Amino acid sequence: MMLQALVLAVAQALSPAAVAFVEDATARLIAGEELAPDFPVRLQALPPDQRLLAIVHLRRAGYLSDVVMPLDWILSPAGPAPDNAKAHE
Repeated sequence: MMLQALVLAVAQALSPAAVAFVEDATARLIAGEELAPDFPVRLQALPPDQRLLAIVHLRRAGYLSDVVMPLDWILSPAGPAPDNAKAHE
């Protein structure tokens, strides 16, 4: 129940692409799976503010606990969306 409340709170501030990313990560967490291998590419396609919110969600969910993400990468402009991004939405 608490995880659902967190997802709802985060989703209210997220764009549709970021919501799709967070929902995918949450479903993987519940299923006991790792993040999708293309998660850095999908994160890079988000605007910096959305990317940061998604990273916060991932860290709170227990993902990325041992991953260092440079601040300049987090704050860099959005990159092109991956070709398979529509499959995750």
